[in-house]
Amino acid sequence: MATSPDNLPGDHSTLNPHRQLHRWGFGLVLVATLALCWIPHFDLAAENHLSGLLADNLIVYGTARVINALISVIQSVEISLSLGAGIAVNLGEALDPLNDLIERFSGFLLYGLAGLGIQQIALTASSSLLAKITTSLVCLSGFVVWYRTGDIPSWLRRLILPFILIRFAFIAEVGLAWSLDKLYFNEQQAVAASTLNGTRQQLQIVRDKYVNATEDTSIFTNVWESARGIIGTDDQQGIADQAAGAIVQLIVILFLRSILLPAAFFWLLIHLITRR
Repeated sequence: MATSPDNLPGDHSTLNPHRQLHRWGFGLVLVATLALCWIPHFDLAAENHLSGLLADNLIVYGTARVINALISVIQSVEISLSLGAGIAVNLGEALDPLNDLIERFSGFLLYGLAGLGIQQIALTASSSLLAKITTSLVCLSGFVVWYRTGDIPSWLRRLILPFILIRFAFIAEVGLAWSLDKLYFNEQQAVAASTLNGTRQQLQIVRDKYVNATEDTSIFTNVWESARGIIGTDDQQGIADQAAGAIVQLIVILFLRSILLPAAFFWLLIHLITRR
């Protein structure tokens, strides 16, 4: 019985162009994986980007906690003045919505930081020496089979694909996040963080005025001027609204960057691995 040309080991000359391109394409993927697997630049770039994101969001978290503490101090001083001098200023009540939003924002930041931390752990595991050696051995085995027979059995392809995806999926996800940061997120986050920092500075001024008011004889005048620093002047009467807008923007950026994008990549990874 004559042997079909398609069954000749290593013979690519009789294959149709589409099938030959497919075989050569998979072989090139194996060679590229073996080369890229040991190039450290991609791993280092992804790790540095995640470390930078963690540091930036920790700074934002610290600013939010300081704002929360400042509002608490301002409200406590307002209450003591009301009891001691028989006057009441509604500054504390005006800051209640902002204080509640800051507390919720701080809690959400912890989830976002946890998401970034999980990404960092996954990236470290996928770029470890063990992951590199395992992926290289699997790809090398597939390359040897491809070189000797001209094709790779479907079961071996299903074995190789998860190792390749796990090795490079997290780098690709961080690379996409880096691209989005450069195009949009970095600028928007810088503006929002600056607004939040401005809120902290304004509240520090008011806090200092309230503390000084308790040591002055003209208590009513100082309290009234302190209150106007937030709710009485044209320049600062919208500070709570500006802070709220900045917080909402930071929540959206953090949600997309540390929760939605990794979840989408994880779903895609599982889909590709389990696809028949």
